[in-house]
Amino acid sequence: MKTTVKYIVLKSKDYQLGTPLFEEELDSDADYFDRIPSVIRFQQHDFQVKSKELQRKQIFNEFEESQSIVVKVIALT
Repeated sequence: MKTTVKYIVLKSKDYQLGTPLFEEELDSDADYFDRIPSVIRFQQHDFQVKSKELQRKQIFNEFEESQSIVVKVIALT
C-alpha cells in the first residue's frame, strides 16, 4: 500500500511550531501506523511522538489503496 508519512514539529528550540520536519513515501503494509516508534531520530536529534493521525483512501474502480499518516513530535533535549 502506498504510504505517505509526514512528521511535524510541535515544540523545539531549533524549529518553529508546526514546521514540517520531513516527509517520506513508502510502500508498506496497512499496519505501518502501529509500528511507528515512539522516538524518531532525524539529523542527529531525537523527537518524541506526541500524536499520530491516519487517513486511508481506497479507490474501488482502480483497486488502489493509500494511506496518509501525520506524526506530531516534540524535540527531546
